Amino acid sequence: MKHPVDIEHWDRRDNWRFMRDFANSWYSITSEVDVTEAYAEAKQRHESFFIRYLYAILRAVNEIREFGYRPDGDGVCWFDEIGATVPLAVPGKTFYTVLIPYIKDYKTFYEKFMELKSHIPEDGDPYGVNRELIESGQTGVVNISVTPRLYFTSMTYTFHKPGLGSDWPLMNVGKVVHRGDRLIMPIAVYVDHCFVDGGNLSTLMEKIQSYL
Repeated sequence: MKHPVDIEHWDRRDNWRFMRDFANSWYSITSEVDVTEAYAEAKQRHESFFIRYLYAILRAVNEIREFGYRPDGDGVCWFDEIGATVPLAVPGKTFYTVLIPYIKDYKTFYEKFMELKSHIPEDGDPYGVNRELIESGQTGVVNISVTPRLYFTSMTYTFHKPGLGSDWPLMNVGKVVHRGDRLIMPIAVYVDHCFVDGGNLSTLMEKIQSYL
């Protein structure tokens, strides 16, 4: 649900006022998580490793309040629940973006994802979901893209328009690689500094690691 933020009594008021008029207040970081146990367990159970880390990321995001803030006209709003827009490959096409709701129970989340994946239109607008969310103002999501064949150590992102990097945080998950006897996976995050600080990103990566 979307809630207006009372700027005068908001603990990030001064941060927001300082950065809101920057030419671009968005920044990105890339870090890594150890997925050794999570990957092995998913394979052992014949489950999707992709859904497993998607859940870990979305649960972590929902437990950090700062990831729910969004610009709202001349003010700020806050979403008490964050879903995910996830581009999924469509055979013979490019991809189709699916809106995944956050469900804390992992089994139910898994089943819901499989249901949504099975109803992807063969010739839908790749960005149709994104357009609808922007037009409706329901921007309480993060975008989680995946490049499973590409390991990366940094990431840059496109600007939506001058002064606005994106309408919501963007994330990208890369290829799992061996590092000694461990499995490592890169995760890039693109956020608005008006709302999200380095400490919040540190907590995010710690929580993702924990849930994996």
